[in-house]
Amino acid sequence: MTLANKVTLLRILLTPFLILCTLKAVDAEWCRYLAASILFLVGIGDIIDGYIAKKRNEVTVLGQFLDPAADKFVVISLCIILSSRFWPGPHLPFWLASLILCRELFIITGFLSMFLTNVQPSPWPCLLGRINNNAQQVMYGVVIVGNVMPNFVLTFFWWGTGFFSLISLLAYIWLGIDILSKRQRFNPSVRQRAQEVP
Repeated sequence: MTLANKVTLLRILLTPFLILCTLKAVDAEWCRYLAASILFLVGIGDIIDGYIAKKRNEVTVLGQFLDPAADKFVVISLCIILSSRFWPGPHLPFWLASLILCRELFIITGFLSMFLTNVQPSPWPCLLGRINNNAQQVMYGVVIVGNVMPNFVLTFFWWGTGFFSLISLLAYIWLGIDILSKRQRFNPSVRQRAQEVP
């Protein structure tokens, strides 16, 4: 296993502790700050593993699966918890939680269908997805310590994250339609230009 993949695996292993801390925050406020610290480590690990993979030319098939899986694990888990009654507040707005979860479900479904048919997405929606993923993780950090944040700061991050989620979702929908139309016009076995889904 490459060094980049080991860092990604560490991110995955940290995520259950992140979830546990957020669930315990209702009973112990210090768990908020521990959760925020773990989320920061997970975010730094995301940057580091990508840098190592490119710097040392360690981009592998396993890494292309583990990296987005680690991102989805964090994004979906925190979205559900921070919008639920288990979280002491502030809570994610219903519209934002619904948008995030719909986007993730669409991308996971699309990724699996493309994987099974040997088709992969092109770079520019992946770039939008990476920007959106980073925006979501920053927003989660702000919400986790939202007990000491002014309301206008929370509102700014909610609408900013909602904007990037919607734009990247539309980009992936457009990509899916484009790929389907090309597969109908040309040989279905032709592979599309690829990078991993974030």
